[in-house]
Amino acid sequence: MEVHGLRTSFFTDDGEIPAVDGVDFFIREGEVLGIVGESGCGKSVTSLSIMGCCQKESARWLAARFCLKGESSRSSERRMKQIRGNEIAMIFQEPMTSLNPLFTIGNQLVEAIRIHTKIGKKKRERGQRRC
Repeated sequence: MEVHGLRTSFFTDDGEIPAVDGVDFFIREGEVLGIVGESGCGKSVTSLSIMGCCQKESARWLAARFCLKGESSRSSERRMKQIRGNEIAMIFQEPMTSLNPLFTIGNQLVEAIRIHTKIGKKKRERGQRRC
């Protein structure tokens, strides 16, 4: 994955508020990147921007160059759904905002497996009972 010049801004009634300005990094296959910093420095917004989860009416992101295995970041939403959780993923800081308390953790894990693999229903259900 290559990211060069990532910028993300939020738009409010008071105008544009830059949240991330000029992030660059390169990750080779098999490498792991940890982003650390003080609260409010843009760690989550950087990750959400790359994952394509920060494209709301009030947010805009721009990367001079962003590629995952040679594929442009300007992929369709359908393609991004295939990529998220399969090619790239994010571990959220707060489980109460990431997990749905109305469903078991096993159910939520199996949903990701169902979406991103060809594992059959019976095999998924066997795995779910173990969670």
